[in-house]
Amino acid sequence: MLRLVTKTFSLTALTALTALSLSASAALAEQPVMIAPIQIGEELAAKADDLGTREFERLSSILLGELEDELAPYLGENGSVLRVTILDATPNRPTMAQMAARPGLSMESFGIGGASLEAELVSSEGDELESYSYAWHSYNIVDARHASTWSDARRTFSRFASQIGESIAERNADGS
Repeated sequence: MLRLVTKTFSLTALTALTALSLSASAALAEQPVMIAPIQIGEELAAKADDLGTREFERLSSILLGELEDELAPYLGENGSVLRVTILDATPNRPTMAQMAARPGLSMESFGIGGASLEAELVSSEGDELESYSYAWHSYNIVDARHASTWSDARRTFSRFASQIGESIAERNADGS
């Protein structure tokens, strides 16, 4: 009989721990993050004629996807807002606009790429909670030989999104 009571107590303790865990998850959901439309910085905007404005939409879409994947547990409305700006980006291969403007270029052409970004996390009251910046450019052209147009920019976006995701996870764990 004593053995049965111990198992019942263990199940009760497990149920209590599960409930506690669920309430902790609910607390995280109470501090949602919304991603504002991705902005293009002045330095990158100045390259519109060279890269083609269509590439800005492409870069914004890639970055938004990375951020949504990384921040999925925290996304929601009526909480803080993440404002992100792509300051600059360099493709590994020519864009369609570049190839149209320079007939000597082809998709066989390649170079060192990368990007630089910044973001700020703003509370629902408008106070800056956190600021982020990240830049990375490939340092070896050998790696670019097998890259797509925005491979190095994608790598930069992924690392940046990961940095923000870790920061938001820490903020929520600390309750700040």
